[in-house]
Amino acid sequence: MEQKKSGAQPLSPVLAQGKYFFGTFSQNTLMTLANYLSYIVAIYKEDEGLTVAFREEVKAPLSTITSKEVQGPFALITFGAQGSLYECGVTARFSKPLSDAKIPANVYAGYFHDHVFVPYEMKDKAMAALKKS
Repeated sequence: MEQKKSGAQPLSPVLAQGKYFFGTFSQNTLMTLANYLSYIVAIYKEDEGLTVAFREEVKAPLSTITSKEVQGPFALITFGAQGSLYECGVTARFSKPLSDAKIPANVYAGYFHDHVFVPYEMKDKAMAALKKS
């Protein structure tokens, strides 16, 4: 288990283009969701169903296969620093400035990068807060 010290690399936040939405889907829709894979940025399996983050381009068709309201829009910020899955404090490094600026954050940690979804209308404020930290 390789652990890196927090702060070893700058976060290097990058704002993705476009708007993103969240929906919840039953597990039996997984094969249908596969048809939209190029627009899906994250899938997380929870006991209640699949939570899916996806691009605006597929909001209309995906809204028809969920029983819950689709949430969004959100902006996606990816942190360029490539760390270890065992690194301590990474989430705190970006969640604190967002929290201090009163910006809601939905965090997703991938194998290579950490990502955060913020309300779309707050994307510029979020980037400013993150670049200050």
